[in-house]
Amino acid sequence: MKKSILILLIAGMFMPKQATAQNNDGVAAAAAGLLAIGGAIAAIEQIKENLEQVAVEQVLTAYPYLVNFELKTGSLKGTKLKDLSSVGVITFEITDRDSGEKYVLFAFTSHGWANEYGVDFSKLLWKNFTAEKWNKLMQNYIQTASGVELTVDEVAQSKIVNTGVKQGSKFILKFDKIGGDVYLTSDYSDEFKIVFNERSMGLYLKATRDLIQVRRKAIIKAHEHLNED
Repeated sequence: MKKSILILLIAGMFMPKQATAQNNDGVAAAAAGLLAIGGAIAAIEQIKENLEQVAVEQVLTAYPYLVNFELKTGSLKGTKLKDLSSVGVITFEITDRDSGEKYVLFAFTSHGWANEYGVDFSKLLWKNFTAEKWNKLMQNYIQTASGVELTVDEVAQSKIVNTGVKQGSKFILKFDKIGGDVYLTSDYSDEFKIVFNERSMGLYLKATRDLIQVRRKAIIKAHEHLNED
């Protein structure tokens, strides 16, 4: 499979010649606009399908212990074509159909992975998290963000929300509000540095020197998937 998709300039492709020559033809302009919108929606849906296929190929290549599995993602839901380049990470929830084990596969993007001409899947860096690896990452993230150290078991039993960490309906900690120019960091591993800024988690990828902002909804969804019964 090709590792890039060419996205044609939708508006130019569908714009009728009459619409460019006759500026007063409002009907033609409106029709062209609708076609452009429809083309952009089709393009982003095609990218989603191809991303899922690339993720499946990654699983088949790098994780042979996953034989029968379910893979799904909602990461790009609501993302517009023009905003694709700002997406830092795409997540895929995986369930082993034989053992019931759960994983979250991260596809970290690199600068220039998406532009007006298409996307380059060779610029993705992959990381597969088990529940144990994820909870250790969250343990360090929580400590970096709040100064509070939880056990891995406490992290697993907790719910991560936008403003902090809850057990049941009670907050066990709230992330401190810090200024937009303040960065709290932790040298987590040979792969990552954790960066906390304005309630968001950043992962600095040492291999590519990219600072990736992980959307809060991606963190919440990944944590729920890996720790729910």
